[in-house]
Amino acid sequence: MRATFPNASGSVFGRGLIGPNGAFAVVEEEVRGERMAVFAERPRSVLGLLTEAAGAYPEREYLADDERRLTYREALWAVSALARILRDEHGVGPGDRVALHAANGIEWVLGFWAVLAAGGVVTAMNSYWSDPETAAALDLVAPRVVLGDARRLAAVERVAPAVPRLEFTPALYARITSGHHTPPLVPPPDEDDPALLIFTSGTTGRPKAVVHGHRGVAGFVACNRFNALLRVGALPSEPPPPARVLVSPPLFHLSALYGAVLMFTASGGLLVLRPGRFDEERTLRALADEQITVWLSVGSAAPRVAAHPALAGHDLSALASVVVGGAPLSPALRRLLCAAFPSAAAGFRMGYTSSEGGSIVASIGGPDFAARPESTGPIQDGVQIAVRDAEGKDLPEGAEGFLHVRSPYTMLGYWHDPAATSEAFGPGRWLAMGDVGRISDGFLYVDSRARDLIFVSAENVHPSEVEYRLEEHPDVEECAVAGVDDPVTGQAVAAFVVLRPGASAGEEALAAWCRAALPPYKVPTSWRLQGEPLPRNPAGKVLRTALVASSGEAP
Repeated sequence: MRATFPNASGSVFGRGLIGPNGAFAVVEEEVRGERMAVFAERPRSVLGLLTEAAGAYPEREYLADDERRLTYREALWAVSALARILRDEHGVGPGDRVALHAANGIEWVLGFWAVLAAGGVVTAMNSYWSDPETAAALDLVAPRVVLGDARRLAAVERVAPAVPRLEFTPALYARITSGHHTPPLVPPPDEDDPALLIFTSGTTGRPKAVVHGHRGVAGFVACNRFNALLRVGALPSEPPPPARVLVSPPLFHLSALYGAVLMFTASGGLLVLRPGRFDEERTLRALADEQITVWLSVGSAAPRVAAHPALAGHDLSALASVVVGGAPLSPALRRLLCAAFPSAAAGFRMGYTSSEGGSIVASIGGPDFAARPESTGPIQDGVQIAVRDAEGKDLPEGAEGFLHVRSPYTMLGYWHDPAATSEAFGPGRWLAMGDVGRISDGFLYVDSRARDLIFVSAENVHPSEVEYRLEEHPDVEECAVAGVDDPVTGQAVAAFVVLRPGASAGEEALAAWCRAALPPYKVPTSWRLQGEPLPRNPAGKVLRTALVASSGEAP
């Protein structure tokens, strides 16, 4: 227990929280064949997060999608109606996969809860997939029905015409939002029954379907709430006002689904959604018009808004927190965001996990973020982390190695892929995260994805280190660094740089800038300066392999 809850064990307040009579009493139980520390009182199903919130805050606004708005009570009625349609008209029962394949919007959120209310397993499809990717995913998970919008269902019809479809139409929305409805009666799930299939980001290779159980999905919320309370160090004297949350990332991504839908549903917040492509001015209007207090952002979204010329014309004083994710935040970008959103300067927060890891492993914000901008923060209680060498041996503090995580909230495995599941988990259900990092003074530093590490004359080069230096240059809008073949050094450092409009810096100037702060082997020797944005996947991660392929150089 002390290994899983070290921060709580080290303070009087924390020990009171996890003690036998505490608000977050901790006990040891068997989880997937291993003894682990878990909260004694916890939600046993994901749907309970919504039903409890609707009972506590029935008249609060819950969902806002342009002009359409629903309270918690109205949303639960709509979820119940849609769940009955899934059960009665499409035969959805316990354990059946139901695919969600749509752009962000109220229907996506209602569909998520409705699948669970019908006893099904939510399958969150990537709405940006090509036809072959969509076909492969449908073949893998074999959904009972696909819930989606017209554009995505047209793709389903092209590649898998036999798969049943239910389209989000105005008529369906009117049908489920009229009248009072109760959810269908279904057997309660076991904690370790599948609740969600979420696909890996797929920056390399074919995405895999990660399976999370009810324990893992609901546990994400419990762990985050507990660690937030632990950081404050005291029980609140009164409930905080409900958060008003703008959700920019796609809902099929972990950061939006877990970080927004789950977290802020449980606390009675308002989720503001803006269907359609991301647009800086539209985002600014939403932040101002809806008096957003929390903005969930990934990738280049926040920096793009921060640099937009229309920023000064909008009142963003209500904004208290900006949650960034999808990629590490360099010191230069952090300064840009703090200057652009001063009311949220103390509320910037970044967390570290993965699709497989489930619960947040480390989280940083406030003064810690300012003091250690390259860190992903202190390790959160509720999870264990180890830094290991290539042979699997634990390394001492400060040493760099491969990150491994153990908790009750990691994935159950990969859907229909026992070989990949066995490769991901080691003895004791320690999960290999696929990242290289280190722990120093209790803070986690994630230096790179293991596959992104560059080897120049047997020396390790982390792309993020070079990228951080380049982003300090006033002419650089964004950049990415990758390894390419070199006949002498094995690999060389290649830099892909997007310059700001009107910038004049060239390759020599940028190389000199890097040489002033980096050892010679880390200075890029291959350059590509471009005007168009870097290619990213929907999770906000730069597609390094696509950049290298487009350059004509061998990775």
